[in-house]
Amino acid sequence: MRLRVLLLAMLLGLAPACANGGSAGGDTGGDDEGGIPPGDASADGVKSDAHPGDAKTDSPGSGTTAQKACGDNATAYCAQLKTCTNSWLVTLQYGDDSTCYTQNLVGCMDALAAPGTGWTGDGLEACIAARTALSCSDFLYGKPAPKACRVTGSITTSNVCRYGAQCGTGYCRALNGAACGNCVTPGLTGGPCTTSSDCDGNLMCAGNGTCQPPAGLNAACGATMPCQGGLVCIAGSCVAPGAVGATCAAANNGADCDYNQGAYCDTTGGLCASYVPAQAGSACSATAVCVGSATCFSGTCVAPVADQQACNPSQGQNCLPPDTCNAAETCSYVTALQCLGDGG
Repeated sequence: MRLRVLLLAMLLGLAPACANGGSAGGDTGGDDEGGIPPGDASADGVKSDAHPGDAKTDSPGSGTTAQKACGDNATAYCAQLKTCTNSWLVTLQYGDDSTCYTQNLVGCMDALAAPGTGWTGDGLEACIAARTALSCSDFLYGKPAPKACRVTGSITTSNVCRYGAQCGTGYCRALNGAACGNCVTPGLTGGPCTTSSDCDGNLMCAGNGTCQPPAGLNAACGATMPCQGGLVCIAGSCVAPGAVGATCAAANNGADCDYNQGAYCDTTGGLCASYVPAQAGSACSATAVCVGSATCFSGTCVAPVADQQACNPSQGQNCLPPDTCNAAETCSYVTALQCLGDGG
């Protein structure tokens, strides 16, 4: 299982976490908040670290405009992602720095305008500062998010939401990759979960489907003892996946190589090797990975479809995130207002 990035930065999280990963990335719970930590991060991918009692980050009427705050957020997030993954995740998810910026701007602007949101421009600026100060490990995998990024809103439990910051609990849970979800309270130790986003604080979702405290480096792990973000459970022990050049074993299904650094296990030599970036139109395989959000279909990378253009996932014609392919088979971004309309 390839390790996916949890990405605190998916707080407004347009980053689709990792497209080919394993545990943490999909824990975003549907938040597409353009690089803003989602109240938990996905990631899939890599998402709840919100605390129901946390106050809003800022008060109405703050001085920083949404446009400036979201622009600052996209710039800082893309730079930090590039630094912390040796450019691999920026290349994989976006293709280039400019696309990273524009993709993260879309969801952020909608998140700051969403009904009931606790976000303000000044509040987001405080979150950016806190996130930028994180180590790469905490940026990619840390849970919970910094206090400045744990924002709550005014939508009550069970009601429809698009972003965690709209909820009084700080967590919007969306099922099966849906854009719209419902405000729920993150689970405590022993509570049920399907992803680590469902769990409060630093708790992770264990293999038995319950929220549990994570085990650290070299600690024992198993079905009821999950490893903390960034570690993988191999032979009953939490270990850090290796970079290119580290040793690996076929029996571990690639888990001992760090996918978020662009590494896979070359079983012929028993060493972690670098994935080959494949552009749209190029051949793709298990080791030649489509970049720029392109889709590997019938052995060829298919370019992502732009906003308002026709899409057909069954033919590999997927939308450029954060857009999704709607019922009319057109790429569009699902807004917070649309979620509320669909939810009655």
